[in-house]
Amino acid sequence: MDGPKISVIIPIYRVEQYLCKCVESVLTQTYHDLEIILVDDGSPDGCGKICDEYAERDERVKVIHKPNGGVASARNAGLDAATGEWIGWVDSDDWAEPALFETLLQGALETGAEISVCGHWEEYRGRREASGWQERRVLDTEQALGELLENGRMKNLLWDRIFHRTLFDGLQFPEGRTYEDIAVMHWLFLRAEKVACLPEVLYHYRQREGSIVDNTSLGNRINHYIASKERYDALSGEWPQFRQLMEAQCVASAVGIWAGCLSNPRGDREKYVKDLQAVADFSAIHYQKALKYMDLGLAGRMVLRLTQHNSWWAFAAARGVAALYRWKHGREL
Repeated sequence: MDGPKISVIIPIYRVEQYLCKCVESVLTQTYHDLEIILVDDGSPDGCGKICDEYAERDERVKVIHKPNGGVASARNAGLDAATGEWIGWVDSDDWAEPALFETLLQGALETGAEISVCGHWEEYRGRREASGWQERRVLDTEQALGELLENGRMKNLLWDRIFHRTLFDGLQFPEGRTYEDIAVMHWLFLRAEKVACLPEVLYHYRQREGSIVDNTSLGNRINHYIASKERYDALSGEWPQFRQLMEAQCVASAVGIWAGCLSNPRGDREKYVKDLQAVADFSAIHYQKALKYMDLGLAGRMVLRLTQHNSWWAFAAARGVAALYRWKHGREL
């Protein structure tokens, strides 16, 4: 298939054992007009050398070496260097099926969509789960935003899709914070008149220890709340039909904060005192929405009721529930 260039941006940090599988899966795509931008975000392992070796092997590969600034900084650096008409993203510990970008581009061009999304595999140790659509769908702005806010088939993540380059005009990822994709994704969808949803399952999302999603630090979990709350503040006026859902998501993010708060050093807890009070105040007003809209499970619902209390006993009780959950399920609440 001949067509416009796709810039594929891969932010890289401490993924030496996964990087080759990731990059090889992009180099061997059935669609060849790719610009593959490897952003070495000051990785202290052998990632930088691996990137340079790929650049020597394939002229489509560009390498950016930069001081460590976090994943948002790496994404911005990749965007600044991109020259393609379309932008795709691959996380450096994931991998793609060979037809990923050809299928996404074909879906976008056939439907006139500015965003094209396929299904994905969530890869756990010893098992996998597929997520996606049974048939092709073309969504308008409101429909696509609703799917995004549900965060089910349409995750608030950059991979498994391509975006027309113009959607990023004037947008930057918030540097110094995690969950930068949540902070930007709704703006991209608001700018798109059409979003193509394709049934093919072509991206592999690796669930692993050490990833940002697996990071239980207080700062990381508060960043998730901040991104959700900023989205709520930005959209609730113009899109009132989604207000209660966004309120529920803000409160649901507080469950992880309360469950892991006492596992963090005292200095970190003192650093985020004002943030914790702001979350508790919001939860006290809206926690019933989360009970209605979010499938939190028994443990999640128990902790949710504690999130309106910014006190040691609420954090201690939440920690106890989280410990039982970890013992039973082998993962964090």
